[in-house]
Amino acid sequence: MTTTFDHAEALRRLERRLERLRRATPWAIIVVGLALGLAIGRNAGAVTTPSRSTFPVVAALPPMSATGGLDLDADGRLDVAAPVDSNLRGTDAFGSGAFGAARDGGRRQHRGVDLVAAPGTPVRAPISGRVTRVGAAYSDSAALTYVEIANPATRYVARVLYVGSQVTPGTTVAAGDLIGRAQDLAVRYGAGMTNHVHLELTGRSGGRLNPLVILPSMTGERSSATARGVVL
Repeated sequence: MTTTFDHAEALRRLERRLERLRRATPWAIIVVGLALGLAIGRNAGAVTTPSRSTFPVVAALPPMSATGGLDLDADGRLDVAAPVDSNLRGTDAFGSGAFGAARDGGRRQHRGVDLVAAPGTPVRAPISGRVTRVGAAYSDSAALTYVEIANPATRYVARVLYVGSQVTPGTTVAAGDLIGRAQDLAVRYGAGMTNHVHLELTGRSGGRLNPLVILPSMTGERSSATARGVVL
């Protein structure tokens, strides 16, 4: 006997599972959420009731590929990748590149992370999905630009700023694909700011996530961020 797949119920089960794991390691929560989200997206059109094995639960960090990406759902394709293979921007004349760092004298917080990148550095897609926007990073100038990628299956959205785009809206990309090259921030900030790309990541609920707990190739930075309690 077959029944219609209940997408809403599947999401409720996912939320209950994540709530049970809320006090567990943050990395486990994120990985489980991504893996289950991908599974739900693939099975939303199915007509048979899925078994428990339909939803892969990733208990440990999957093996990293040669290009520095992660295949969370074991389908042979990368799901997340570091946009550049570099360190977190430290504190310079304009502040810190860490997630949650103070901005405007403490009136707001940094909504992403800054990854050091010299002008011209190749920049890769941090998640798989479709390019939804390419535009100006600032409303008063088109000199610096961003690329936004959305994944409808996981509902994750990534925005990479200060990248000269080599893709256009509507382009489908896999995590790790080249999307452009790092731009020169001196055109706006002079010599006082460490050149970097800025990465923002939002999750299924629309909340901001610390990319350091998602991205591979940044184990040391991830451990440091976790220790400071700024993982979400």
